[in-house]
Amino acid sequence: MSLSTKRALAESFEKLLSKRSFDKITVKDIVEDCGVNRQTFYYHFHDVYDLIEWIFQDAAENINASTLDYDDWTSGLEILMEFLQQNRTLILNAYNSISHEVVGNYIKQGLRPYCAAIVEHQASEMTQPVRAEDKTYVIELLTLAATGIVTQWIGQQMRPETNAFQSMERLKTAMNGTIQLMLKNLGGEPDSFPTHR
Repeated sequence: MSLSTKRALAESFEKLLSKRSFDKITVKDIVEDCGVNRQTFYYHFHDVYDLIEWIFQDAAENINASTLDYDDWTSGLEILMEFLQQNRTLILNAYNSISHEVVGNYIKQGLRPYCAAIVEHQASEMTQPVRAEDKTYVIELLTLAATGIVTQWIGQQMRPETNAFQSMERLKTAMNGTIQLMLKNLGGEPDSFPTHR
C-alpha cells in the first residue's frame, strides 16, 4: 500500500505540473488532487522536493529492473530517453527550478548499469584478468561522459534538433577499443609508466 500511495501522490504532482509551474504547486494541491490528507503526504515525503527525488529514483529502479539485453547499449538508452521525453515537463522543471546536480545524479543512476554492462563485456574478452577497481574506474569515466551528454541535452531544453541519442551513439563508437586499452593501461605494473620528478 505504501508504494501505491507514493505513486498516486507522484501521479497527482505530475498532473498538476502539466497545468502550472513547479513553484506554484503546494502539498495542499497535491493531497487534494490525490484524495488523501496532508498527514499521509508527510508520512511518505518531507516536502515536494523529496517527492521529486523519489520520482527520479523510482524511475531509475524501474528502468534498471527492465528485462534488457545488457550487451546492447542502445536498448537501455532508448528506455531512458523515452522516459525523459515522456516526462519532459517534470525533467525541465526539476532541472530549472531545483538543481542541475540532482537531475544529473539521477540520470547518472539510470545510465550506470548500461555503462557497467559495456565495460564488463569488454573486460570478459580480455586475455588477462581485470581488477575490480580498474573496471569501476572505467565504468565511472564512461558513465560521467554519457551523463554529460544527456544533461547537456536537458540544459538545451530537450529540443528535438539536439539529438542526444545520436551523440550517445557517437560516444559508443569512439569508445570501441578504447575501453580495453584503458583497462589494460590501468592494469599495468607501476614501473611500466614513466615517472616525473
